[in-house]
Amino acid sequence: MPAQTTATGCRVQRYHPALNLGDMLTVHAQRQEAVEVHMRQSSADSACALHCVAMALIVLNMVKRSAVVAMTHRKYGVAADLYELLGHTWLQGVFAAEVVEALEAMELPLRVRWADGFDADTDAFAINSLKRGQLTMLAYEASCSERHRHFVLGVGCGGVMHGRDLAIDSLLVLDPSIDALPFSCCNAILTMDDTLQMSKRRKSIQWSYASFGACEPVRLMSAISLVPRERGSIGWVSK
Repeated sequence: MPAQTTATGCRVQRYHPALNLGDMLTVHAQRQEAVEVHMRQSSADSACALHCVAMALIVLNMVKRSAVVAMTHRKYGVAADLYELLGHTWLQGVFAAEVVEALEAMELPLRVRWADGFDADTDAFAINSLKRGQLTMLAYEASCSERHRHFVLGVGCGGVMHGRDLAIDSLLVLDPSIDALPFSCCNAILTMDDTLQMSKRRKSIQWSYASFGACEPVRLMSAISLVPRERGSIGWVSK
């Protein structure tokens, strides 16, 4: 259902169809009760990328949440592989290329595509991937400090619908560094001042990152989309 109707169209948000909104954000696993999606990193680690990968794999039903929680003690399975390949980044962080390499080494039934660099191609890739309903990891750098770099998991997008066309102006994300919000598919949002024609743009977009704990201008560094190989096109849940 449209969230808001304007003179020029309907404002909508779209989020991944596996997500269930409630007092906590969940997904339905096979032969199991609904499980919580959000993974919270600590204030002392730099494991945002690892947590985003874990959340994506939980949403895509490729790993159990209980296994991820105990991944440092697991001997076998997806959670064990995840920690073996990315556990060393816990305190030092990681760049997108290493995340992609780890995902490919895990040999999961995923199509992994990515864009990297401070340019319009990365912005366009992120927008188009989320517009198609693909979980997309986003790495951003704060415009005021190159030392502040962070990964979040893109789960949806928002904008104004004109007929069948959706003009994107916001990206909905799960940030592992802050708590989840009840009755919401995201706990943070990236917005631009106005919708843009990316095909005519050369410079990167300055996004505004906003959550209940922060608001700052940022630029996207990288975007990594994760799409299950065995599934067809992914639909949307709109509101």
